[in-house]
Amino acid sequence: MLEKGTLKFMIQEIDLKDSDLAGFEEKVYVIADEVLNILKELSRENQKQINSKVIAERMFHKESVKNALINSSSLTPNKEEEIKYLEEIANAVLDKFSELVPSHMGDNLFSLKEIFKDHSIIKSSTDWLDSPISIIKKYINSISARNNELEKFLKQTMQYLAAIEAPLANELSSQQQKFMEDRDFQDNIFQYMDMMREECNVSDNIDSLKMAFINRIENITKSIEKKRTHDMACLKETEKTIEEMQKQMSEVKREADEVRKRAQEMEFEAYRDTLTGLHNRKAYDEKVEEILAHVQRYNIPASLIICDIDFFKKINDTFGHKVGDLALKKLAELLKDRLRKNDFISRYGGEEFAIVLPHTDFKGAIIAGEGIRSYIDNSAFSYKDNKIPITISVGISLFNKNDTVDTVFERADKALYLAKRSGRNKVKTEDDVASAETAIKQT
Repeated sequence: MLEKGTLKFMIQEIDLKDSDLAGFEEKVYVIADEVLNILKELSRENQKQINSKVIAERMFHKESVKNALINSSSLTPNKEEEIKYLEEIANAVLDKFSELVPSHMGDNLFSLKEIFKDHSIIKSSTDWLDSPISIIKKYINSISARNNELEKFLKQTMQYLAAIEAPLANELSSQQQKFMEDRDFQDNIFQYMDMMREECNVSDNIDSLKMAFINRIENITKSIEKKRTHDMACLKETEKTIEEMQKQMSEVKREADEVRKRAQEMEFEAYRDTLTGLHNRKAYDEKVEEILAHVQRYNIPASLIICDIDFFKKINDTFGHKVGDLALKKLAELLKDRLRKNDFISRYGGEEFAIVLPHTDFKGAIIAGEGIRSYIDNSAFSYKDNKIPITISVGISLFNKNDTVDTVFERADKALYLAKRSGRNKVKTEDDVASAETAIKQT
């Protein structure tokens, strides 16, 4: 017979939650007791054939067994916990996807996060994955389309080059032929001159020598005229060939300019946030790597500011996502107005913005953070005669030599959340976070 401790250990091996453990354990004991009672009944009845079927038939009539099996709600996962678990998985998937796709698709993924908060519209677990996957599929299809465009351009370019190759080869052959003809013509002229020289040496008759010279000169003149006519024809053919080649090269250049323009647009899209026009998360990561390299090598101070709009969800819920987008654009404009040209401003994600301040120490970063907080607090934002207040909370950290992209952000992010907990529309630093943590430990 199993001891309770042994049974409990075996049950825990099934990996049940503590909340389900007691109920499961109770049902096991109920069923086990009924099995023993049935075996005793069968023994008293002198049943010779005892098997699982016979035992099962008796158990069907036991009310305690029915209750144990039917009332199994405690073993069923809590619906709210299941939904919360699905939401965590979906958010994790969305976060990972948002790091891979361009910023305008990242906005779509962020919007899905907001949609998923309404649990009533989610009918099944597949709904939590179908939407982000469709966005990724759209992104992959767009990349495929661009690759097809590039492949088409390369094929056209190869065709243009093949078309140009033939005229070039013909022109080279023509030039080689012309060189041989010029050489033959030159040899003929030299031959005539030798003949004239020889006639001068052997002839004493001035009249016959004169006639011979006139004939030779006429032949030379005819040869020159024939050569000139032939050269003019070759020149026109060469000009025609060059003109055709120039047209084809212009077409190649036009196609190349279009591809270059599309490539620049793709690069802009890859590093810019389409909604605000600021740098995006990808550009931010690369900028932080660059700043860290300078800090580590030259010991140049630099700071990081993380800020976001206070009660942004309330703006979306009250006025709609369109107004929320306008608020993000407005914040982007205000940040650009207030900060220096060499300060790097990026939309990190959602309503959160990351600002890199090169050549700025901790004191300078606090001044800058307080400056933008105050500037935005005093700025007006309205939509359809509705004045919409916008404030931001700000967190600040200082780049250290041993920092990574993640660690410097985490410290600023903690400072941001401290500003939120402190009442919002405030500036907090990593030093404020350290002080708050020390105070908690001492209490």
